[in-house]
Amino acid sequence: MPPYRPLLIAHRGDSADHPENTHAAFSAAVAAGVDGIELDVRLTADDEVVVCHDGTLARFGGSLMPLSRIPWERLRDADVGGWFGKDFRGEHPPSLGDVLDRYARGTDLLIELKPPRSAAGAKRLCQRVVAEVAERRLHRQVMILCFDAALLRQVRRLDDGLRVVLNTSTRPRALERIAREVDAIDIDRRRLTPEFARRCHDAGLKLFTWTCNNAKHLDHALACGVDGVLSDRAPWLVDQAARRLPPAVR
Repeated sequence: MPPYRPLLIAHRGDSADHPENTHAAFSAAVAAGVDGIELDVRLTADDEVVVCHDGTLARFGGSLMPLSRIPWERLRDADVGGWFGKDFRGEHPPSLGDVLDRYARGTDLLIELKPPRSAAGAKRLCQRVVAEVAERRLHRQVMILCFDAALLRQVRRLDDGLRVVLNTSTRPRALERIAREVDAIDIDRRRLTPEFARRCHDAGLKLFTWTCNNAKHLDHALACGVDGVLSDRAPWLVDQAARRLPPAVR
């Protein structure tokens, strides 16, 4: 049996020291040596897939207008880095296609769907994301995450070769049924317990947890035997995991 080693995943890139969901954050995470990068995607007014967690750019000093009402040609030049610090002025929101082209060959990408409220819009987001991945034949490098199990079922119907991960802030009970629909669960670290981890593994589910940003949280996740750890602090996560895991897996 191989030594235990979970995937080390940068949450929105190296987002503790860089503006989240930008090339600066993603490049820093890759340089730190993580196994994967988690990122969030939404639709623009013209159905481009943009990498952004929020539904607007207000938190980054931009407009309150929903991204779903802004065409890509206007959105692509927005400054989403200056709010974090002057060194990051001019960082623009990337498209999913650009992120796939730049990072997926050497790093796993965990793509979280942030769907519009309308069923039709959510379906278009699924279709566009699946098409972007399939076009590049990146099934082995990509996982699709969502809090909405129904959307993950849509992804599976569109392409059953994609791995799908259910995000959750609670501990689901019907894990055997869930295991027939998804490959993994990604749970809030505050809900993570050794017993829940055991139940997931007994059901055949991988288990990830977010967001471990200090030693106490990381130690708890490793003690539970999770299959992946998300952290905002990419270099710290890589360093601390190396200190805590057996030398054979470094």
